[in-house]
Amino acid sequence: MLDTTEFNAVAKGQVSVSAYAGRRLFATHAQLDELDNTASEQLRAQLRAAFEEIAAENLPTESAVWDVSKSDQAKWPAEDGIFERMLARLQELDRRTRQPNQILDILLAETAIKNELTLVSGDRNLRCVTKEFGGRAIETPHSGPP
Repeated sequence: MLDTTEFNAVAKGQVSVSAYAGRRLFATHAQLDELDNTASEQLRAQLRAAFEEIAAENLPTESAVWDVSKSDQAKWPAEDGIFERMLARLQELDRRTRQPNQILDILLAETAIKNELTLVSGDRNLRCVTKEFGGRAIETPHSGPP
């Protein structure tokens, strides 16, 4: 599962799309929503192009959040409380609340965990939360600080 940081790295020329060749890649609406929220029109177009070039398979998120999730691309949330606990932990690690980005990040991480996928992310705190909740998360060589 690719985090938004990976699409950023491709758009900025820090990594080639060929680095992902031969791998089965996944994304959700959460990554695309984050990319589409980019203020710079030029960067937003580059990010969108990187997203399309990588051509990750689309998965629905494992939870849905009012005013954030796309109802046709999200599952009804489980009543296990994992989403809420993961979000609280990410906010604690980030030492701030920056919703809706943190919500989108946790939708992505929870989806990776529940589908037994490895999250690839340059966001150290998101990787930490993913691992703390039983998932697998790695950074790539181009990954920098969150």
